[in-house]
Amino acid sequence: MTARCSAPRPRGRRGLPPSARNAAPPGRPRRAEPMTEILAEAQLYDVARLRAAAEAVFRAVGCPADEAAAVAEHLAEANLCGHDSHGVIRVLPYVKALRRGYFHAGRTPEVVREAPALAVLDGAMGLGQPLANAATDRACAMAAAAGSATVLLRRAGHVGRLGAYAERAAARGMATVIFCNAPRPGGGVIAPWGGIGRRLGASPIAMGMPRPPAPPVVLDFSTSYYAVGKLRVARNRGELLPDPAVIAADGTPTRDPNAYFGPPEGAMIPFGGHKGYALNVFTDLLAGMLSGGGADYPPPGSDEQGGNNLMIVAVAVEQAAEPAWLARAIADYAAWVTSAPPVDPARPVMLPGEPEAATRRRRAVEGVPLDPRTVAQVNEAAALVGLAAPL
Repeated sequence: MTARCSAPRPRGRRGLPPSARNAAPPGRPRRAEPMTEILAEAQLYDVARLRAAAEAVFRAVGCPADEAAAVAEHLAEANLCGHDSHGVIRVLPYVKALRRGYFHAGRTPEVVREAPALAVLDGAMGLGQPLANAATDRACAMAAAAGSATVLLRRAGHVGRLGAYAERAAARGMATVIFCNAPRPGGGVIAPWGGIGRRLGASPIAMGMPRPPAPPVVLDFSTSYYAVGKLRVARNRGELLPDPAVIAADGTPTRDPNAYFGPPEGAMIPFGGHKGYALNVFTDLLAGMLSGGGADYPPPGSDEQGGNNLMIVAVAVEQAAEPAWLARAIADYAAWVTSAPPVDPARPVMLPGEPEAATRRRRAVEGVPLDPRTVAQVNEAAALVGLAAPL
């Protein structure tokens, strides 16, 4: 991508700019690119061991017991369902953020504004998972009373895997739409469509729909081409990205995750071209601006950190539709959609959320694979707080 690409451009595969069309389509060999790291051999860990390791570290850094347990449970569950980018790989950065006073232990959400079906909460830069759990629970309780409700949470620490909150709400009989943004000094992680340089956050979106007795239908995706955590995982494993979704500092598209981290820093493209870019902008407007937490622009000369901001919209499904009819309709719809003949017989058609459920079942038996670099980072976090290596 070059500076003169600011004019509207034809869309390529999954929104890749035309300059990235030299990448082979799926199923064909791709052009090799140099990497600075070698593919590492993963080792399997029981999820209970990961949970215990993370909980011990967070208690040692000063978190109350219930808060340490909540964060550790969230991270370990992310690994269990296959989202390693939001698993225990986050322990070290969270500990560093707590030690430098960017995140704060023991914070609870403060009610800033409230109406019958609306609440605005301020997390005061506490750890994100307990705050987002509380915001989700509040949205569900309000929706149970009013039929639907919206909760806005501003200034939370990193909330982790957004789909976890859609799953939490679905277990309470709620359908949800959740937007999340992450303002930070120096801009974001994504280049705006037609531009070069970081301006926008990864800004994930999640949706959930209960489907008892089956697992809920859950959508969770970043509006960046990949979540930043997936770039960290690829870097740790010494792997190239499947697609050239990183724009190097000189504007060149590449599959090398190191080109994103720099130096000099690169950027990611939005998924889906201009459509993903537009969704990203609206996530900033809805989660960031309406909550009062702001969006991905740095105030001139400021080093203020912004945290995550959320908009959680919850609907009580049994108040919206007749329960027996809804259950039959969803089951029939799911059966129809997944009856499509698969392109690859080894990979049947699934609904959103089913791949995570399948991975969760498999890893609960086989264990969670962690690469040596991630293991070393968890052990480094333990050493920072005076503990022996837990992994």
